[in-house]
Amino acid sequence: MKQFIDWDVALSTAKTLMPAGPAISGGEAARIVEELRIAGGQGLVEAEKISQLASIGPSTTLVVDRAGWAKAVSQNFQAMLPAGIEVPGAVPLIAGAELGAVLAVLGTRVLGQFDPYAGPRLLLNAPTITQIRGELNLNARDFYLWIATHEQTHRLQFEHAPWIPGVMKQILGTIFEPLAGSENSKLELGARFKAMKSEVSELTSIMSVLEGHAMVVMNDVTSIGSIKTIRRRFEARGENRSVIAALLGKLLGVEAKALQYKRGAKFVRHIVDEIGYEGFNTIFTSRELFPSADELDHPERWLARTR
Repeated sequence: MKQFIDWDVALSTAKTLMPAGPAISGGEAARIVEELRIAGGQGLVEAEKISQLASIGPSTTLVVDRAGWAKAVSQNFQAMLPAGIEVPGAVPLIAGAELGAVLAVLGTRVLGQFDPYAGPRLLLNAPTITQIRGELNLNARDFYLWIATHEQTHRLQFEHAPWIPGVMKQILGTIFEPLAGSENSKLELGARFKAMKSEVSELTSIMSVLEGHAMVVMNDVTSIGSIKTIRRRFEARGENRSVIAALLGKLLGVEAKALQYKRGAKFVRHIVDEIGYEGFNTIFTSRELFPSADELDHPERWLARTR
């Protein structure tokens, strides 16, 4: 038997299918890498200032190419899923190839990722950032800072709510663990995910709040002169979903709209407008303070429960 996902197949598939990125000179590439590293540090300063959460732990910032991004994300996802889930047959190869194909697509779209599982580390996908900056004709340093602020906000979230990675892994464990040894595990996985409504609801709520909070913080950066242009052009381009959400959606057979986070941003904006960032930050202190699915769509109900 093999693990549910063949991670070597996933990574090799991603590297094979994913384009390398824009053709630029070595000197220009070095300059972009350095500017992204600087933006990573500045993004933490902005995220701390706006969110009113102070960094309390170490983290590494990695500026990577697309192959490096795929490797790091697959390591993160592997660490996120429960260990020891072995299944017979070709399921691991199929699941690995499917996830690798998804990674290949996401590698051309996802700009950054904070990894609390195999890290903590911040990943900045230099070729994709460069490509999208050029396509949208954006100010480079402003765009880099905007992205870095979003990802550094995720860093602060996990530092102040260290229980979140464990809860997410626990929920995924309850979904995956009964599938060990199953001949039809791939089919059973999607059905099991859809049947576990309360666990799925909590997982979606957590991810929605984390992504929504990072979106609100990045859009509140006043030091980015071209932020209105960035927001307008980036939103016109389409939604940039979390890589973990996209991978889970593919693996579990969940419709994409079930893992979208615009409602998370609406929830966070409502709460911040009502009680400020400092008041909102109580949400990170315990699992019970995260909103239910109903509260996510009706933030006034969350306020009534928690105040």
